[in-house]
Amino acid sequence: MTIDMHKQLLILSILLCFLPVSAEGDLATDVDSASAESALGNDIMGALQVAAEYESDRDYDSALDEYLSLVEVVAQSKGNFSDQLLEPLAGLSRTYIAMGYMEEAELSLRRAQHITHRNDGVYSPRQVEFIEMMVELALKTGEPLDADKQQQFLFFVSSHHFTGLDSIHAYTGLANWYTATGQYRKARKILDEVITLIKTDAGEHDLRLLEPLKLISQNRRLQGACCSEKSLELAIEILNQHDDAPADIIADIYAELADAYTFHRKADVAAGLYATSYAAMNTGVNQPPKMIAMSRKIGATRHSQSQMFRLERDSFGGYSRMRRMSLDEQLEADYQSPQIFTVPLPGNSYGVKIKDSLTMSPTARRTERTETWVGAPYQFIFRQLQNILPVALRDEASVASIFIQLNFTVSETGAVHDIEFTSTNAPVKLNKLMKEVVRKTRFRPGLVEGRPVITHNVTLSQSFEPNQKFPGREV
Repeated sequence: MTIDMHKQLLILSILLCFLPVSAEGDLATDVDSASAESALGNDIMGALQVAAEYESDRDYDSALDEYLSLVEVVAQSKGNFSDQLLEPLAGLSRTYIAMGYMEEAELSLRRAQHITHRNDGVYSPRQVEFIEMMVELALKTGEPLDADKQQQFLFFVSSHHFTGLDSIHAYTGLANWYTATGQYRKARKILDEVITLIKTDAGEHDLRLLEPLKLISQNRRLQGACCSEKSLELAIEILNQHDDAPADIIADIYAELADAYTFHRKADVAAGLYATSYAAMNTGVNQPPKMIAMSRKIGATRHSQSQMFRLERDSFGGYSRMRRMSLDEQLEADYQSPQIFTVPLPGNSYGVKIKDSLTMSPTARRTERTETWVGAPYQFIFRQLQNILPVALRDEASVASIFIQLNFTVSETGAVHDIEFTSTNAPVKLNKLMKEVVRKTRFRPGLVEGRPVITHNVTLSQSFEPNQKFPGREV
């Protein structure tokens, strides 16, 4: 059946639902109306399936036509606030985003969200899918602060719809967002709140404490803060209270604690923890080296002894006084070469960091509250990276075309040695930077029967494409 024939039959089925009937035979009329309603529902489901197949096949033009017709037909037959509009509007929004029609996508998403608010109230959990797509949309259009607001609203919705222990996922979801976007203090505040909630409702040794404790450790390492092992040591104490804890959870926590000690150059302690992790899984599978998520300063630690100042704006937009910059601000200042690098957690690469509001001036402009980062697996502040590149290579397209491939050895302690370039089109200064960065990285060492071993000929490919994408969703 062609698309046009399908649309004609769908419209015809709707019109039949509204044909006038005589007052006689009300019972038969009710039966006919129910049958027509059922047929209409089947036709709508059929049209949705056709549109979804087009979308899956990346035939977005056909998917767009189908979703638009379906939205129009459902609105005419069921009303402009019908719940049956939600699924077609979701598909329409995904298609608009895939085609680059961002304004149209936003309108469709806000229409769907308005329907859920009107029918279910502002806390409706049915709007979660639309909020997530609005986060994606904001990131794709270069509006990370809007994405941040949507994430906070998502937490607002989830934590009000789900209460008590059922709201744990809402807290960890927001904490993951804050960590991925560099809002480390906010992330730890949320994680402290969910830990208090779990302890209050389920006790001091509940296994649900393990996830937020692990996230705190990762958060501290990504911030470059000390003592990332402390929260995981508490997690081990909790595990020791549960003889029936799942093996995969035991293995994960011990491996994470081993990574924390490896990061802090305590390889002897880490080796025993890796062995415990291996024994818990009991799979006999050896593991290659794995990068540990972290942030580190590059070069000398001159910023810890120096003082840097910046002009502070007043409420009228003018400059009123000099303010001493925090250490974080000094490291992220635009006018210098790269001072810091990050290896993000898997799937948490948004390519933007939102500066912590606790350290920002209240009169800071919107553009001053965010910083673009580029690169994978290593991320650098884009404006700092530009400062070591020739002028001809400083635009986004040119930076995205740079690639570097390296070969090196990862020792049994997780340190990197014998770094060599196997392929690169980067300028000399960038190659030098990458060599220093790789040397400062710590890996989970290769593991043979749970024992750390030296691994030669480890390869790594570094790119510098923009990272602003929404992980976990294919459109």
